[in-house]
Amino acid sequence: MYLKQADLFWGLSQDFIRHLTAEATKQTFLPGDKVFCVDDPADYFYVLIQGKIRLMVGQPGQGVYISDQIGEAFGWSALIGRDNYSATCICDQTAVLLKFDKGHVLRLLDQDTQSAAIFFKHLAGALGDRLLHLYQTVK
Repeated sequence: MYLKQADLFWGLSQDFIRHLTAEATKQTFLPGDKVFCVDDPADYFYVLIQGKIRLMVGQPGQGVYISDQIGEAFGWSALIGRDNYSATCICDQTAVLLKFDKGHVLRLLDQDTQSAAIFFKHLAGALGDRLLHLYQTVK
């Protein structure tokens, strides 16, 4: 399963992962397709299964982060209390994504506090890594 390759899900209970993936949908996007745009309602988060995506903020075409790593999660705004996405996500190559509903994920996390603690610890680490990447890009 793709989630085993996602750092965000390491150490979570098998039961949690089973319930999480039961509601996930697989979607394919073509090059140039937008997965979401800045200020769209943040109702989903995603895991990259195949392809390459670019996150952009500011001026059109100004990429701030590119991912082609299988299992990488993005669209985190949906999980950290934001109502809207803070970036635009565009596919640079055909991309296959797992799409997770925010409400479903948050309900599961509420029901499994041990998995929730691990999940949010991993999420904080991933956000920190992304922030460091942005600092290096700005240099």
